[in-house]
Amino acid sequence: MKWFLSFLLFNVIKNKNVKKTITSHLNKESFVGSWVINENNKNQILHFKPQGVIYKSGKKKSNYIGYWHTNENIFNFNLRDNNIEKKYYGKIYNNTLNISGHVCEGMFSPYFVSNFTMRPVFEQFHNITFVNNSDKFVYLNHNNVTGKWLLENTHTNKIYILELHLNNTWNSINFDYTYNKLSGKWNLFNETTQINTNSAIKSNNGKYIWLDINKTKNQSYVIYDIIFLGKIIQLGNVYCNKKKVIISSKINGSVVYGFDMEPEISEKFYMKRWFNN
Repeated sequence: MKWFLSFLLFNVIKNKNVKKTITSHLNKESFVGSWVINENNKNQILHFKPQGVIYKSGKKKSNYIGYWHTNENIFNFNLRDNNIEKKYYGKIYNNTLNISGHVCEGMFSPYFVSNFTMRPVFEQFHNITFVNNSDKFVYLNHNNVTGKWLLENTHTNKIYILELHLNNTWNSINFDYTYNKLSGKWNLFNETTQINTNSAIKSNNGKYIWLDINKTKNQSYVIYDIIFLGKIIQLGNVYCNKKKVIISSKINGSVVYGFDMEPEISEKFYMKRWFNN
């Protein structure tokens, strides 16, 4: 069952190839979130949804006011608010969430009216992903993966800060207002490695990762054993004593309930590096 589940997961997790350097363009999901739009020195907060629609918060409810789309380094969106139709033609700079451009007014013959800039309200919570099919996979070792991570279950929207240790254990890092601490084991694996959650012996290099939560030690979180099965999809560089070190920086995957019994895959998660500063 475990071998079949591993094989199934490789086909379920839809990700791009791992990258040694970030030379590709941002995926569409990177822009989903709340943004501050500055136009003529006036700010407004708009909410960009995964379906390509835009909402504006009202006193009683959020109102649909437009739509957005992106293509490589182009970011455009249309707004209709207070019976005024505006088109925003933006440019993405250096594969970051730094966007600026010009604004045109009118539906059929739009004319230039101003410039604009936009920035995320909470950049650290954007699920940033890069698109690139050219580079080959890199098999990582444990030194490339240990450290602090932000993990979000995209189905429940629960967010945790985790720390992965070299001894193949991990634990959550509590905020001041939280009391429940999660912990478990983790390991790397690849296409030819069978997942064994009862052992956390260091394996060979891999491009996949599993993290398990045992219900007996984390009663507040689960009633079933949970395992996070992920694929390392992005690499980054850090410098230690002027030496460049490659580290994993983004993981996408699936949440598996009851892995040792009758596994159920119904939720997705992502992990990205968390830096204190």
